[in-house]
Amino acid sequence: MDILIDNREKHSRIENAIEYYKGDNVTVKELPFGDYIFENQVVFEYKTIKDFVQSVKSQRVFNQAIDQSTVYKYHFVIIVSTDRERRGYFNKLKHLGNTDLCFDEKKYIGAISRLNTYTTVIQATHEKEAFLYMRSQARKCLDNKHVVKRLETKTDNPAFNFLMNIKHISDVKAETIVDGLNLYTLEDLLNVTNNELQSLDGIGSGTAGIIMKAIK
Repeated sequence: MDILIDNREKHSRIENAIEYYKGDNVTVKELPFGDYIFENQVVFEYKTIKDFVQSVKSQRVFNQAIDQSTVYKYHFVIIVSTDRERRGYFNKLKHLGNTDLCFDEKKYIGAISRLNTYTTVIQATHEKEAFLYMRSQARKCLDNKHVVKRLETKTDNPAFNFLMNIKHISDVKAETIVDGLNLYTLEDLLNVTNNELQSLDGIGSGTAGIIMKAIK
């Protein structure tokens, strides 16, 4: 694959990416959009948890996502951190005592939900996993366009993909449920209640019953 990497990325990350993608055709240059572009069609904005929080506060990540979506059909924001790293960083901001700096899990989930209205967020636990996810996602977009067209707003979200495999559940309803209830993992989905499902616009008792039967 042809892979472009923005030359403003962290130097050690660029070197690691070049090593990881050594079987591909990698070029490092300044990019007008995103940090990684595959086959000039699939773009990723790469964020560590610190980068992500700062860019949410400045609104920059939302503008970046919108800009990517106007140029590329397939566009993603990938956030790299473990749960422990994320909680540790949030606690560090809290202990600084400046309310303007504070950020917590609720704000984190809210920011992701907002981003998911016009792009797709992928979460990885470490750098190498992020490299893997990006190439894997790019291949899905390029090699399975008929599938990605149906899933492009939530690809790689296990909760969404599970819902999409339930008979009579459309992509619109699946997105409504995932966004409305902030579902990001299968565990999130398995803990959903019938009342929560029916509280969403467009999700009636029939749809809720089908989903509850499938997950229980």
